[in-house]
Amino acid sequence: MTEEKNSITPGQLMFIVIQAQIGIGVFFLPSEVHAVANGDAWISVLIAGLFVQLFVIILWLLSRRFPYDSLYGFLPKILGKQLGVFIHVAYICFFIIQGSNSLTRYGEVIQDWILVRTPKWAIIGLMCIVCWYLVQENLRTIARFFVLVSVLIVLMIVIASFAYSVHVNFLHILPIGKEGWWNIFKGSNEAMLSLLGYELLVICYPFTQGKSIEKLKAVSIATAFSSLFYVFLVFTSLVVFSANELQLLPQPVLYMVKSLSFPLIERPDIYFISIWSVMSATSTISYMFMTAKGISHLYKRRDKYRKAVKYTVVFFFIVALIPQDKQKIEIFNEISAILGYIFVFIIPLCLLIISIIIQKKEARKMNG
Repeated sequence: MTEEKNSITPGQLMFIVIQAQIGIGVFFLPSEVHAVANGDAWISVLIAGLFVQLFVIILWLLSRRFPYDSLYGFLPKILGKQLGVFIHVAYICFFIIQGSNSLTRYGEVIQDWILVRTPKWAIIGLMCIVCWYLVQENLRTIARFFVLVSVLIVLMIVIASFAYSVHVNFLHILPIGKEGWWNIFKGSNEAMLSLLGYELLVICYPFTQGKSIEKLKAVSIATAFSSLFYVFLVFTSLVVFSANELQLLPQPVLYMVKSLSFPLIERPDIYFISIWSVMSATSTISYMFMTAKGISHLYKRRDKYRKAVKYTVVFFFIVALIPQDKQKIEIFNEISAILGYIFVFIIPLCLLIISIIIQKKEARKMNG
């Protein structure tokens, strides 16, 4: 059984997953999906959300077979000690790459829009310090913070909704389906990276109170909310900007918010970035938590977690500084997307199949 201070409720699990998913995609997703699916980009994100629900079920079925173990606990039980440790380390590397990618894109936005002359290492370093402060705490403390700042997501929706008070053109998305299903599904592939974060289920499952089906509902609701949130942002960007404009805007949501006018607020995009920075931090914290759990589990001692957090922050900082120009950042982003399919879908599906086969063999031996 897990320690009381590390246990969370299904509701807190839901907010943890939401905070892990809503991050860098807020600014980059609309233009990236539009580049493939054009006016049908919002459909691509919606389809991506449906695929995510399938992946969540696979992760849930796998975790349900080992209710008292996280991913790091049941890997050796399925694959054996040596191969289990190898995949264990591979997952740690995967989480480092995903979290570092989030830090890299965060540094890119802050440097482009606010701190133009500030070196990227300083921007990323400050974010790492903020994340380190919270990720060293227990899971319950992290969950409570995530629940607290979730109100900022509502504020982001409210601010973005003001775009409908200015000029919008719904003809930009018509006719629906004009790009063809092939391009729509290709756009869904672009959206999958922004929806990553639900893999937290295989780490937090044994620490979450309640029945197994309640945990599935919590993560399913979280991914549904995140998917609809991104659909809203993409759809709003599509009706505000023309196709030619979206091709030139790397962060259309920011340009959209910047164009808004409020009586008492100048440069609303700065306030929007400030809110988004908290979302970016929570997303990075989620991956730091999963990484630190993996590193500490290698030591087989719970008191090693805080020391593992220090190593984790250093790894994230170094890897996030590797891609310096925009071309390398795009390559880094593509690598993250490919690894996402491998570690969130392919490997868990293989682990699920192997665990079923092992269970059937053990059942035959007992009956024989």
